[in-house]
Amino acid sequence: MTTFQQKILNLVKCFRRQWRLFSNSERTTVCGGDCMLMALQLSMAEVNKQHHGDFTVSLSDVLETWNYLLHDKLGLSYENMKEPENYADVKKAYHTFLAKSNMLDLVDICQKCYSLGLLPEDESIAPVQLLEFISGITNVQENSGAVLPTPSTQVDRQGQENVKASILAKKSVCSYLSLLVNSKDDLALAHILNVPDRGLGREAFTNLKHASQKKKMSIFLFRHLEREVFL
Repeated sequence: MTTFQQKILNLVKCFRRQWRLFSNSERTTVCGGDCMLMALQLSMAEVNKQHHGDFTVSLSDVLETWNYLLHDKLGLSYENMKEPENYADVKKAYHTFLAKSNMLDLVDICQKCYSLGLLPEDESIAPVQLLEFISGITNVQENSGAVLPTPSTQVDRQGQENVKASILAKKSVCSYLSLLVNSKDDLALAHILNVPDRGLGREAFTNLKHASQKKKMSIFLFRHLEREVFL
């Protein structure tokens, strides 16, 4: 583990020890880069549905807004960046989504920790460093000295598929565990429902999400209640 990774770990430990200063719920999930991006994508799709009627969003728009949102939240300069369409609505929808899911992202946790003086100065993380970590740039730089891969063979491709399956299995298990801790974690449920060959589908997921919102419940709790009623 690198020094920077240790700082991130200490940051999360600090949050776990002092969770009462961050949230009213002990069952709060820390939202890393991948979950932040997924939450943003769902929020953008929701805003797009409100403005244009379609629960869809292009990958290019998501990445553009993702970059802008990170610079905005971290207080970094974004003068040369064009503000994405309906950005104010997207930002509000993003934070509302996290709040309803009992989630806090790394940026909010980091800023809160240092504003309250919960971590020593030598544990400080610069905004640019956090930007690179969340964006995945840090991991790329750390692995830049790795040996370049040789052309793939049938065995190599099979090995890659096994790795992908292993990662998918770990994500599913972690998502199930997350739901046990935080039943409002709709992102964890989305990961579970997105397993290949059993995907719920965008339209069905959207309908389920809207139905749960009307009942003011998480998707997981709403689906569980619905199942109990029909059984």
